[in-house]
Amino acid sequence: MKQRKLLLPIFAVVLTLVASLVAGASQKQPTPTWMGIYMSGQKMGYMSLVVAKDKYRGRDANRIESFVRTKLVLMRVNVQQEIRTTTFTDERYSPFFETFETSSGGRKTTVEATFTAKDVRCRVITDSSTSSKVVPIPDGTSLIGDSMYALGAERLKVGQKARMAYFNPLALSVDPVDVEVMREEQIEINGRKYDTFVVRNTTPTGDIMAWQKADGSLVKTEALLGVTMQIETEAEAKAGVDSNYVPPTDLAVVTSVRANIDIPKPRVTRKLTVKLIGKIDTRMAISDGWQTVTWLDPAEGKSVAQFKIESKPFVLGDSLQFPITAPELAPYLRATPYLDVDSPEIMAKAAEIVGVDKSAYSAALKIRAWVSDNMKPRADMGVVRPAADVLKEKSGVCRDYAVLFASLARASGVPTKVIAGLVYINGGFYYHAWNECYVGRWVAFDATLGRDFVDATHIKLAEGDATNMFDLATVFGSLKADIIDFR
Repeated sequence: MKQRKLLLPIFAVVLTLVASLVAGASQKQPTPTWMGIYMSGQKMGYMSLVVAKDKYRGRDANRIESFVRTKLVLMRVNVQQEIRTTTFTDERYSPFFETFETSSGGRKTTVEATFTAKDVRCRVITDSSTSSKVVPIPDGTSLIGDSMYALGAERLKVGQKARMAYFNPLALSVDPVDVEVMREEQIEINGRKYDTFVVRNTTPTGDIMAWQKADGSLVKTEALLGVTMQIETEAEAKAGVDSNYVPPTDLAVVTSVRANIDIPKPRVTRKLTVKLIGKIDTRMAISDGWQTVTWLDPAEGKSVAQFKIESKPFVLGDSLQFPITAPELAPYLRATPYLDVDSPEIMAKAAEIVGVDKSAYSAALKIRAWVSDNMKPRADMGVVRPAADVLKEKSGVCRDYAVLFASLARASGVPTKVIAGLVYINGGFYYHAWNECYVGRWVAFDATLGRDFVDATHIKLAEGDATNMFDLATVFGSLKADIIDFR
């Protein structure tokens, strides 16, 4: 079975959100600031952060530099990931310019963001390609880097509330954050006691709890997956991580969705009825030609959604012929920062694979076969890359297969989505990415698994562009599956 890994980019979303919160509070602290990173109490990395006075294009500015290093085990493979961020801000810590760099497995992706009053102008840069996107800033929204400014206070007080907004460099979006000071609490870290206020930060990805001093300086955070950052000395934060440290827990196993019964032959399953129990966002209840979702009564305070999935055969003779010009399908033919459809390399390879074939379904089958036959699994690739980069290396994990397939298909004229969700493997459901193409109806294709038939254990939770996979961060590690029936 080929390795699949949608997990690390989603995990990076959690770290990015927490790092943004740290940056927004750390100007109150002596720098550099060091924080140890833990998951479920187990050491998995560290973060350092420096805030200094500087100039940006002749203007007085704050320069915030952060560095995150994590070491994980994922599908029995050791994976190291590094995140470097440099942000220039005004005196209120609203951003002027930001660079966000992720590296893993010898590969690097950099996002550059220039902030104006109305939008964020982004560039996604890799060794092989550069693409752009303009992200509108909603009217009346200010990007504020420090919750104290949003609260309009010099000191924290219980009951204070405010709304902030931040730029998410992974999803390339501007997202809201609601801040509320909940209570006072004394905590102890490595024998040192701190009098703190507990502050809840509510984001589209989930809640981040922060323990901050009265002046706003940060002491500790808790986020999704049991990820914790806590203030430490440099020696404490780095302890073990920069040596031959091997994390004790496999993240793929920890975050997998365990099932109540076994499916002995999942790859030939044509029908599946399963209940998902947990923090299920309404956006994930996708009912369409692949699956039907019904909300059931909550159980133990958790949402319950029943998914009925049927994998239906498609007849070649029913396929649309090129060109496909329906206006409603146009968004699924466009280039995006990670689906660089207009790359000369992608366009040339798509033309080579499809040739003179006029059948959209036949073209999709050829692309699926080419991607499956030419890509090599590489489980330590923890960086989200544009398709041109994936094509050059011809190696990666499930999201790389899905990104490359989508770009080649769109370049050929086949409307295509990137799908993110769950697939059943060895007793449970694991996070996975695949595709759907409109060839007369939406039909699933999974280049990672290397077969034309896509089985009904594929549970769709997000769809659209490559960045939609990050929506899964809201349920990451929180779901349980009860299989009702399968055939």
